[in-house]
Amino acid sequence: MRNRIEDRIDNRVLKETWQSMRSTFTQAPEKFKQLAESLPEIFADSETDIDLREKRKVYLVIAKFLRDNFKTPLPVSLGATHILCDEGDPRLLLDGVLDDETKQLVTSAKKIILTVKVLYSPLSNRSYNRQIEIVYLKNDKPTAVKVEEEVPWDYLTTDVRENHLRSGANILSFKLYQLEA
Repeated sequence: MRNRIEDRIDNRVLKETWQSMRSTFTQAPEKFKQLAESLPEIFADSETDIDLREKRKVYLVIAKFLRDNFKTPLPVSLGATHILCDEGDPRLLLDGVLDDETKQLVTSAKKIILTVKVLYSPLSNRSYNRQIEIVYLKNDKPTAVKVEEEVPWDYLTTDVRENHLRSGANILSFKLYQLEA
């Protein structure tokens, strides 16, 4: 029990430090930038609110796609993910960097990403399969990247659990981003 309390204090201090440093991320020392690469995962894994935890996990997958395809730091990619997905929750927005590099990344990403959606499919063991699909242009051809993960019932968002209880074991889909026509 004591470790949990200490972890919460450490996590709170880490979040507070990150919040003060994120506005000057591009000028931060290289060692801090390296540490900052691991912060989004730490924040997602240590989140106690189930809905926020799941959103953080989904946004992290999308941010890693941006990082890998545009060679940008993960915190910048996460900030761009929040913008692309029109996220407005300030608790989540604090995880990423929102600066000029982020805005440039959003502009570049909008040129190639066609759609981002999340699909939850029930499994036989009372958990769900979460599939994040990013459809983007690669060599001028639509290409899909799919990342799947099993999510236990207790870690599903309220929306997914309520839908299951009301409608039975249905597939639920959320479109997070759609290229504007």
